[in-house]
Amino acid sequence: MLMKKLSAVMLLACLPLFSQLVLAADKAVPKQTTTTAVAKEEGKLNINTATLAELTNLKGIGDKKAQAIIDYREKQGKFTSIDQLADVNGIGPATLEANRDMIIVK
Repeated sequence: MLMKKLSAVMLLACLPLFSQLVLAADKAVPKQTTTTAVAKEEGKLNINTATLAELTNLKGIGDKKAQAIIDYREKQGKFTSIDQLADVNGIGPATLEANRDMIIVK
């Protein structure tokens, strides 16, 4: 009889702990991808809106290549991918790869 009472007391004493676990499981976990995506975009240059001066800050891009990017953007429309930058006259695979981590397309 004493064992049953002791077991009941122990069970009742542990109930608050179990309810806390259930409540913690119900809480929504914040999405890490949104924060990561914002962090990845921070400090990068959007090639669809960048000015001539901003484009010249890229590796291997001078005034002529920056103007070629702007001309391409005006004639062809907005870039839909970073790889499209290779279609611009004067931008080769090496220049594209050197700048891939510094640019975004929005």
